[in-house]
This record gives sequence, C-alpha cells and structure tokens, in this order.
Amino acid sequence: MDNLAYKTQQYSDIPDSPLLKKTVNQRTAGGVMIKVGKNKRIKLNTSDNSAVAKRRISRGTVLSVLLLSAMAFLVLFRGLMIQSGYDKLEAKNEELAAIIAENQKIQFKIDQTLDLENIENVAKNTYNMGEPTKAQTVYINLDQKEEVKKVADNNSLFSGIARFFGSIVEYFS
Repeated sequence: MDNLAYKTQQYSDIPDSPLLKKTVNQRTAGGVMIKVGKNKRIKLNTSDNSAVAKRRISRGTVLSVLLLSAMAFLVLFRGLMIQSGYDKLEAKNEELAAIIAENQKIQFKIDQTLDLENIENVAKNTYNMGEPTKAQTVYINLDQKEEVKKVADNNSLFSGIARFFGSIVEYFS
C-alpha cells in the first residue's frame, strides 16, 4: 500500500545502533528516564516542572474552590436574610391586622356606650335614677341687657412712662 496512513514499516528499517539496543525506558513522575549503558542515565523531562505545576494547579484550584464556595455562601446567606426579613414583615402585618380588628371592636363598644338610649337604660337600671320632677327643675334667666361700657383710656405716652417709673420705685421699696 502506498497510503501514508496505512504504510507499514518494518522494525528492520530502524538503523541499528549499539547505543539504542542497550537503552531501557523507565517512566517516572517527571518524565521518562532513559538508561543508556551501565552507568549513564538521561532524564527526558516531558513536563515543565510538573510537581511544581501540580502544586500551583492544586493551590489555584483550592483557592478558586474556596472563592466560589464563599460567593455561594454569600448568595445563600443573602437569600436567607431576605427570607427572614419577609417573615418578620409578614408577622408584623398579621399583628397589625389583629390590632386593627381589636380597635374596631373597641370602637364599636364605645359607640354603643355613647348611645343616648343606652345611657338612659344604664342610669335607670344600674344607678336607680329617674326622670327629674317639677320640684327639681331649676330655671335660669338668660334675658340680660346688652351694655357696652367704655373704660378709661390710659394708653397715652405719659401714662406709660409714669407706670414704668412707678414699677421701678415699687421694686426698690
């Protein structure tokens, strides 16, 4: 086949090298360790400081999770405070409705007690009062003559000065 995707290549095509035949691949956390010969080891680092990067990623991840948790907590806390405020408002509205109903009952009782027939019934039945007799009736003469009297005019300048000095002399005596 001439298709590059399906082109088969034999391992015999790889050039023979005594160094390659003695290499052993060992995978490590930071990359691939290649053992060449008896004492030479070459470490191929496939990640750029992967342990440090993992620490940075983990610190960043922890910080972002903490930040998101704090924001979620604040949103939930705000919702809780709003709900608490609505509950308090509803309780106060119910208390107001009960007070208004009680006020209406009291006003109705006041209106009943101010009724003249009710006052008359209480006076007769409770306090044994009765209608006044002719002997208890007192007449007042309201016919008076309308008279206008003029009082002496003491509002002149000299009378004001005389009163001022008179009050001073009276104060010191």
